This record gives sequence, C-alpha cells and structure tokens, in this order.
Amino acid sequence: MNRSILNEALKAKAGCLTPQELEKLAADASASHPHLSECAHCEGELAMLKMFESSEPLRGEGAAVAWISARLEKRLDQIKNPSLARKADAANVSWMSRLFGSGNMRWVFPVTAVLVVALTSAVLLRRSQEPQLNANAGQGPAVYRSQEVGITGPSGELPEAPKTLQWKAFPGASGYKIEVMEIDENPLWSGETHEQILTIPAAIRAKMLPGKPVLWKVTALDGRGAVLAVSQVQRLSVQRKSPTSNRGVVPR
Repeated sequence: MNRSILNEALKAKAGCLTPQELEKLAADASASHPHLSECAHCEGELAMLKMFESSEPLRGEGAAVAWISARLEKRLDQIKNPSLARKADAANVSWMSRLFGSGNMRWVFPVTAVLVVALTSAVLLRRSQEPQLNANAGQGPAVYRSQEVGITGPSGELPEAPKTLQWKAFPGASGYKIEVMEIDENPLWSGETHEQILTIPAAIRAKMLPGKPVLWKVTALDGRGAVLAVSQVQRLSVQRKSPTSNRGVVPR
C-alpha cells in the first residue's frame, strides 16, 4: 500500500469518536460502534487504548526501555538542572529527537511511554540523598539515646533531702553539668564539676519540701564544652511525714 494512502487513512476525521467514547468501548468488550468499521484511525486508537489498559509489554519492548534507561542515567544531572540541559541541547542534537524521529520509530505505544515515566521517577528517587539520622529534632546539640550518662543516685522517694548527686564516669568527658529542675522542668539550680559527685547547696535542699517532686539530670562535656552525652531525667521527692510523728508524749 502506498504510504500517502496509508497516512490519509489513519488521519482523524470530523466524525471520529471522542476519547470518552473510546474508553467506553475499551471497557466493554461486547460493545461496538458502526464508525469503527469505516475508520482506521479510530480502530487503531481503540486497539492502542486496550493495549495500554491490559499492561502487556510489546515484543522487543524491553530492549527499547533498557536503552532509554541508560540514556536517562547519563543525563541525570541535566534532568535535575534545566540550565545544564539547555547548554547540552545547544551543542548536541536531542537524543529524544533521534529516538522518535522519522526513520527510527513511527509508532510510540502508550505502554512504553508509561514505562519511561516510571524509570525516570525511579532514577531520580534512587539518586536523591537519603534522610540523615537526627538524634535530636528539637533545640540543642544532637545526642544519641544509646550514649547516656549512667546515674548512681539518688532517685525515687527519700526520707530526707539528698546532700549529693552521683553518676558514672562517661568515656572522654572532661566535665559534667548538673541541672536540678522543678516538675515542669523550670530550672531550680545548676552546677558543674570534673568529678562524678556534686554537693547540693543547703539553700536548694531547703526547697525540696516533703511531697514535692524534683527532677535532675547530668550532661557530659568534652574539653571544649561540647555535649558528649546526657543522662535520663531522674525524679526524686522527700517523704511526707506522718501526722503523728511530730506529736510529743503527753505526761500524766
């Protein structure tokens, strides 16, 4: 058949079916339309639509997709940066034009187009930078939970206000910062030391009233004052005295 005659037969005409009508025909295998028997264009469009919805790869399509994927890998930087792509296109003929130009490929099937889009997305997602682990999403330096200062004591309910706070040595620490806080974590007192024990001032002990919860924690610092590790927040309180404990003995 003459090529010009074939091209003329495949052209869309005024009475050709709309995309909506073609979708209905593709969805219902038993449906038909009289226009299809006299229009090669609509018949071809319907065949390609059914082929796309069936998601069945065409014979030899794998090689074409592999070639396109390799080209996308080489042009990844240009895909991400449009300015680089414009410079490259000015110096070289577009690879897409060579792929889909006349003489190389007359028909571009929908299944192939979908695979190209999927491959492009996979390449971009695979090469994008992975999210980095963030140990502390809030303010302050990042401290990993596995790196904690071990606490010796005190914690829990105590018979009287403690005189000292103690903890275990942390490797590489040159000093420690101790924070004593109210139950809402408002600062009550803080101190620093190079040892693993710190004496609580008498004025602070006086604020540790019976039944009042108090929090405290330790931060390990290096020689430059950078945070190495932080302890778990400890909670302590002084026991409430029994109402009868202060009563004297009434003589007879």
